[in-house]
Amino acid sequence: MMWMRRLFGLREPSLGRRGERAAARCLRKKGYRILERNYRLGDDEADIVALDPDGITVALVEVKTRREPSPAPEESIDRNKQFRMARLASRLMKQRRMAGRSVRFDAVTIVWPEGGEPAIRHYAGAFESPI
Repeated sequence: MMWMRRLFGLREPSLGRRGERAAARCLRKKGYRILERNYRLGDDEADIVALDPDGITVALVEVKTRREPSPAPEESIDRNKQFRMARLASRLMKQRRMAGRSVRFDAVTIVWPEGGEPAIRHYAGAFESPI
């Protein structure tokens, strides 16, 4: 596969993109339905918008992928990111297709060492809305 990339000048997907794909697979295995990836409204963005297996709750998921375990990937989900995800949730819940649904903020963190297997953790309800 690598030889094909070199031959045709194809670039390897970034670590972040690979992490987002791995996170989506992890969530699907747990019974989540992926509604959107890299969903944007204005300046606000969620890496994954998924429907919880309960069929009612919408999970806005932030994915953080790192090569090294320290500092922990979840530590980079700061108040500013939380605020922007909460603002996105507020906008999203006003859409007709989301009427009657609750929203939750999740995180999927991945430590993926060079040449190794990823360690994936899913934190349902990783934080509460700061607004």
